[in-house]
Amino acid sequence: MGRNLTCATVVLAFFLVAPALAQEKKAKPLKVTGDVGLLDTEKNYMIVVTKEGKLVTVDFDQKTKVTKFVPGPAKMSDIGLGQAASITYKKAGDKNVIDVLEFKVKAKKGE
Repeated sequence: MGRNLTCATVVLAFFLVAPALAQEKKAKPLKVTGDVGLLDTEKNYMIVVTKEGKLVTVDFDQKTKVTKFVPGPAKMSDIGLGQAASITYKKAGDKNVIDVLEFKVKAKKGE
């Protein structure tokens, strides 16, 4: 009898804890493509304007990977307003945090 009660308690505990564990999954990466509308390197955020005119605010930090479409390492300060960008980000609470940012370098005259 005591053994059955212990087994039932363990099974019940599993069913109560399993949904909580399932909710702790990693945030699924999202992607946005558009032009850089605002870049604030002091407050570590930027606004991307999509082709549809939607404004998406994303945050970044020192771990954010920034790459030029012409492959090569880059940093946030290399980005200019109006440049095309492709961003992969995750939801973290009420913020959208950038994982990877790729941007296209505008050609200079004569290139």
